[in-house]
Amino acid sequence: MMTRLHNCSKAIISRNKIENYLLNFDHREGKSKAMFFSKFGYSLANSAEFLEALRLSACESLVVQIEKRPPFGTRITTEGSLRTPDTRNPRVLIGWFFDINDPENMPRLITVIPATAK
Repeated sequence: MMTRLHNCSKAIISRNKIENYLLNFDHREGKSKAMFFSKFGYSLANSAEFLEALRLSACESLVVQIEKRPPFGTRITTEGSLRTPDTRNPRVLIGWFFDINDPENMPRLITVIPATAK
């Protein structure tokens, strides 16, 4: 049975994570991600559009991995297409974290990587 991300419509996606990591060419670890996303039309100039695409992907993608991280919570990885400005919509893996202390049980974005890099 294919599963979707629980509480996907309430996913917490930090603008800071997008602008200072995923779309940041100066970030040591985020640089390669920024290069990847820029090939499909994303940049700091349209970071709000990128955030909305991630929110859509949260609900459209399928759960491919679940990792319990006691005593902190659970990491969930989803895989699916990311809507992009150039409409090529690459497949991506998105890491989400469910904090055991969050009473609302909302997923928080950890990272996004090209699915071909798994």
